Amino acid sequence: MLQQGKVKDALAELKRADALQPDMSETLYSLGKAASLAGDSAAAEHALLKVAELEKNAGSLAAQSHFALAALYRKQGQPAKARHEMEEFQKLQSTIGPPRAE
Repeated sequence: MLQQGKVKDALAELKRADALQPDMSETLYSLGKAASLAGDSAAAEHALLKVAELEKNAGSLAAQSHFALAALYRKQGQPAKARHEMEEFQKLQSTIGPPRAE
């Protein structure tokens, strides 16, 4: 649904999926993306930070989360936080290689 541009529907389903099986990194990452697209910065930040925590900075999903957080913080006018997240993203990218296509 998210890929089809049905952000509101996707957000509802992703919240339901997270409630049924919490702490699934892939679900939380998609939830963060959907919340960001829906304009809910707080929910997006919460979900993306949780992904980064769950992945322990050890995979491409963690890197993608840091990249998404950097974009979110830039959008919110928080350049210091955005810079920090980009640094985390770049550290991970140097160890895991190029980002995967979505």
